[in-house]
Amino acid sequence: MTCDHYLEQAKSNEQAARSLEKNHPDWAVTICFYAALHWVEYYACVRGSDIEQEYPGRSPHESRRDFVDDLARKLGNRNLRNVYEDLEIQSRKARYLQGLTTDARTYYTKNKSRVTDCFQNLQKIKQILDS
Repeated sequence: MTCDHYLEQAKSNEQAARSLEKNHPDWAVTICFYAALHWVEYYACVRGSDIEQEYPGRSPHESRRDFVDDLARKLGNRNLRNVYEDLEIQSRKARYLQGLTTDARTYYTKNKSRVTDCFQNLQKIKQILDS
């Protein structure tokens, strides 16, 4: 299997997020994070890195965060870490209602700027990893 499956999944996730943005912004936010995750996996794969082996952690998410942290330092771009972390936080908020006093759909419908931020953060990750 080539690395392209990560790229195709990232693109598919972004399209799905766009299609859900208006009526299910909570799912759009969640899927933006997973699109970013697959962009990171694609970047690592193309460069011959095995994230879980090189960055052993308690979970694949922890390994990926460690990879992103290290990559941000190597690239001299802490913004990579910050936008990835924000996407992960927003995804957890949408999935597990962390810090919410309402359901996630209502929260993200009322806070459309957070949804916009997630799409912008995904674009930033793509730009950083594509340069």
